[in-house]
Amino acid sequence: MSSEEEILGWKSFKFKVLSFEYLHTTKGYRLETPEFHCRGDEWILKIYPGGNHYATNGYLSVYLDYHANGAISEQKSSLKFEIKILDKFGATKKAMQATIPQRRFQTPTTDISRGFSDFILLSDILDESQNFIDEALGSLTIVVSIKDPPTAAFVPKNPFQDMMQNKFLDEESSDVCFEVSMAEANEDNTNRARSLIPFHAHRLILEICAPMLAELFGEGESAVVTVNDIKPDVFHQLLWYVYGGTVPVAPLKECAKDIIDAADKYSIVNLKLEAEAAYVESTTITADNAMDNLLYADAKNLAVLKEAVMDFLAAHGGEVIGNVSFAQFPPQLVSDLLVATTRRNDGDSGRDDDFTTMRVSELRRKLHEKGLGMNVDGSREAMIEALRRGAAER
Repeated sequence: MSSEEEILGWKSFKFKVLSFEYLHTTKGYRLETPEFHCRGDEWILKIYPGGNHYATNGYLSVYLDYHANGAISEQKSSLKFEIKILDKFGATKKAMQATIPQRRFQTPTTDISRGFSDFILLSDILDESQNFIDEALGSLTIVVSIKDPPTAAFVPKNPFQDMMQNKFLDEESSDVCFEVSMAEANEDNTNRARSLIPFHAHRLILEICAPMLAELFGEGESAVVTVNDIKPDVFHQLLWYVYGGTVPVAPLKECAKDIIDAADKYSIVNLKLEAEAAYVESTTITADNAMDNLLYADAKNLAVLKEAVMDFLAAHGGEVIGNVSFAQFPPQLVSDLLVATTRRNDGDSGRDDDFTTMRVSELRRKLHEKGLGMNVDGSREAMIEALRRGAAER
């Protein structure tokens, strides 16, 4: 016989062992309760009237067993439980607690068992003066209680970013407006007319997050400026980023160069780095495009793209010689090529403080961690110099 209840964070399961005084008391003989469900798993209680093989003679043993059935448990924290025996009036006569560590639930197993070999003297239970046994059924009442994990309080995130983004393109609260030029085809498809797409914005947000965009309005009362050198869809992504938004992966890759150009012009550094990473990830460097990509990387100061091209040149020397013209190779990048060649020959491993052959992404990460993030858009040499200068100043 069993029943279930939940009180003050504990889920309890009550079992009545019928005709208890007639049970076998041979050591190792046990009874098992029906499976019960708690905290996402199945459990059983094992009762050894004469004790298990570890018990002191004369003691009853009780164990809580986890029935995995080959599955990994859902437990995300340790499990605290209590086993107690009640008298026939419902009062607690004996209670003990234990904990199953969370690590025990990490592998598919059926041998998770925790309990008490010397739980209570069998003679005490059978002593009529102690009122353990309910004479009507000859039953002994045992309760298993499992503590529910504490529920973390829900706290909404800081609403600042959502509030900022809610003001994106909000005409009512805006005090400045960009008019972005867009070319349109005429009906005869011969000439192209131009229309202006408005992007309403807030001067204060621009001054904080994109000072070079704010400077377009000057210090006077000008509230409208025309932008002719950025496509409207690219400007939309640029301004959305300024307001704390994230540019989706698809447009970031499809318009990577346009976004790089716009972010570079208006010094939206992090967006430029994101677009650069997307461009490198989606571009296969070949002998045919290596020099074009290198010149573009040098012009826009794209250190990761430069590194990708140099890695290609170092790895495909035989293919490159005779197929790539080095007439336009920027002389200031010879050291980058030497670094790529050295890294290829010696591997990427090195001391954590040896910046000479360190990857660009690692240099940027170290700059960021050391509070030198304003230097992440620099050349490889500039980043190394900033790190060394920062180390010397400590």
